[in-house]
Amino acid sequence: MKKLAVFSAMVALSFPSSHALAVDLIGHATAQQFQNVVAQVSGVVENKPYQLGEAIQKGQSLIVLEDNDFVLEVSRQKANLELVKADLKIKNSIYNRYKELKAKKSLSQHELDISFADLQAAKANVKLAEIDLEQAVDNLEHTQINSDIDGYIVKRNVEQGSWVEKGNLLYSVADVENIIIRLLASEHDLTELSVGQELTVWSDVNPKIKVKSKIKRIGINLDPTLLAYPIDIEIPNSNSLIKPGMSLHASTVN
Repeated sequence: MKKLAVFSAMVALSFPSSHALAVDLIGHATAQQFQNVVAQVSGVVENKPYQLGEAIQKGQSLIVLEDNDFVLEVSRQKANLELVKADLKIKNSIYNRYKELKAKKSLSQHELDISFADLQAAKANVKLAEIDLEQAVDNLEHTQINSDIDGYIVKRNVEQGSWVEKGNLLYSVADVENIIIRLLASEHDLTELSVGQELTVWSDVNPKIKVKSKIKRIGINLDPTLLAYPIDIEIPNSNSLIKPGMSLHASTVN
């Protein structure tokens, strides 16, 4: 029995505990910030579209739609506003005149009420015309869409000369200055991982370049398709070495 106890102790020393074993994970990179460029009005694409992977600067024009019809609509609504304003001026003058006549008992209350109703309708028409003009100006402004971020084109669904409908997704622009890496961990791996734990990350493209980061989030729900739990880490990427969608590796060993 004494020999057996000694042997058991030697076996325990020969094999490190499971907590000393490295955890190796794989995953993919995704941008921390996106801009999905959606058509705000329907029209024909006038400019030459950007290519996938092309660098974009904040404020850069992404989409220009032919605006002739929109410019004409703004002019039409401006003219309509002037027209209803003139009508309001006339209706207001008539109402004031009718009030004077009513005070002199030269006009019935019924006729004054009709004039007042006409005046209110004219005021409402001016409000509606102002709204229509505001909408026309807004539509004209949306014939051009600029980028809200610095980044790269990661999705493109538009061609020069093509017709786009309001609500169509035209581009996706990804800011790769900071990257989120979504790693996948098994149920067994979770016992060795914790929020704030340091990981070493590298890619298949540049395996010699390794970056250290800490676990930001650990998912609590199992992905039913991949049968794994999501582990998120965030890393700075000012040199743009890591691109969205890139396959990455991570390990608890430095």
